[in-house]
Amino acid sequence: MKDAHMAKTFDCIKDEFLIEMDYISKIGSKLFVYPFVGRSKFTMCCYYVTFFFLVLTSVQLFVTLCLTHFESSFEVINIAPNLGVCLVIIIKYSKIHTKRISYQKFYNHFRYELWDVVLDSVDHRNVLETYVKTAPRLIARFFIYYGITLSLLVALLPRIIMLYENNVLQKNLYLYPFDGWYPFNKIKWYYIAYVWESVMTTVVIINFVCTNTIHISYTRLICMELKVLGISIENLLKSKVRDSITQNKIEDFHENIKVNFKTILKRHQLLGNVVSELNIIMGDGMLLTYISGSVFICLTAFTATVVDDFYMTLRYFSFFCSLLVETFIQCIMGQLLIDHSEDFENSIYFTDWPIADLSIKKMLLIMLIRAQKSFVFTANGYFIMNFDTFGGICSLSYQLFNLLRTTYNKEL
Repeated sequence: MKDAHMAKTFDCIKDEFLIEMDYISKIGSKLFVYPFVGRSKFTMCCYYVTFFFLVLTSVQLFVTLCLTHFESSFEVINIAPNLGVCLVIIIKYSKIHTKRISYQKFYNHFRYELWDVVLDSVDHRNVLETYVKTAPRLIARFFIYYGITLSLLVALLPRIIMLYENNVLQKNLYLYPFDGWYPFNKIKWYYIAYVWESVMTTVVIINFVCTNTIHISYTRLICMELKVLGISIENLLKSKVRDSITQNKIEDFHENIKVNFKTILKRHQLLGNVVSELNIIMGDGMLLTYISGSVFICLTAFTATVVDDFYMTLRYFSFFCSLLVETFIQCIMGQLLIDHSEDFENSIYFTDWPIADLSIKKMLLIMLIRAQKSFVFTANGYFIMNFDTFGGICSLSYQLFNLLRTTYNKEL
């Protein structure tokens, strides 16, 4: 009766995990990138239309930037972060399409192949239940609500402030979400320009949020499988299990361990290939995020403290917060991967290896050597994305901020 209850519990957790995995497909379908392989003509058409609008918005922002002639630093800082965000999302959005076979492989692996190494044991159930709560359930919920809130703020705040200042303070202002250039009089056609910018701002934010949700969900699933493999290694070699085996069963005991070790070794190698492939896919976006984060976090924070206009202060401050959050997300994904890789290495190192025979000890040594090279995400191979990198970006931005503040105060 107890075994039946345990099996039912495991099945319930598995079903819950699969339901949560469907969030990745639902999110992808909203972006017109899922199914990753075998999309309908209508879905493909919607993808290309969305991609075209993203490119068109980037071109509009680039033309706006060029028309400033780089004479006003405030105008440049007002436009450049938006342009950088658009370029990052274009890279991420196109990568999911061009690398759709890889994304489909990742999805199938965690939905189907994962269960080859997840057993109906107390330790594995605890790991599965813990990670189900965060990958992708909590992640998806957080990013969705964050994206909706940010979209509403960016799209509605200019209009609300404009109505207040025009009606209450008797000003004559025209505010826009990103204030781009148009080949027509945008004051005369104010509502058309405002609706276009509101819609495109929402599209950019939702794409940004959803692509991040997919990537960080895959990262957490990789971490979960590393945790499962580490526990499997710890459970394979236990002195109390070895002591309970009779002498004539010793060879079968070691042979069974050897077979399981080979399975774990192959799965760890497969995960390494998944991480390597995902790292290549995300590398361009992470490099651009690193560069833009290092520069624009400082500039937007500085501008928010010196500009006199209330709306522009809010606008620059929101840029600052958004860039900080995006940089942190990219770095925390890499840090999670490194931490779980080190935990896997520790599982190998602290296992009861003295009770194993010589062949198993050799396999453990090979696995330990491989595990010492942690899985990492990099900015196109130039920087490892982790908390040290995030701290370095914040430190550099703070130093530049102080330099700009000092220079600005001297000029006053």
